[in-house]
Amino acid sequence: MRPSVKKMMALLPSPPWKYKGTLLACVVTLVLFAFAAVYGGHGLVHLLRLRSEQRQLEHVAFQLQQRNEQLRERVRLLQADDRYIEKLARERLGLVKKGEIIYRILPPAPAAVPPR
Repeated sequence: MRPSVKKMMALLPSPPWKYKGTLLACVVTLVLFAFAAVYGGHGLVHLLRLRSEQRQLEHVAFQLQQRNEQLRERVRLLQADDRYIEKLARERLGLVKKGEIIYRILPPAPAAVPPR
């Protein structure tokens, strides 16, 4: 039968006080290093915050690239496509070709409510 760990530890002599102090100092130093690694200026929390910021910036950069592509396509159409320019002139400026008749349909006027 194997003796338990507690019984084996009881058989060992207690370490001298100077070693207990050194052991305590090592444990405290190790705890401080772990705390600094997680919460320090360049610790784990800072790293996670930077990664989150990087993801946000990548998303913004992707949206800006898409917007740039749309604007490049619009510039290309404005430079080369007469039908596109005509479409814009009709929509935005209300221009018509010679001989065209414009029909405007107005919404019905609201019915007047009789006074009581």
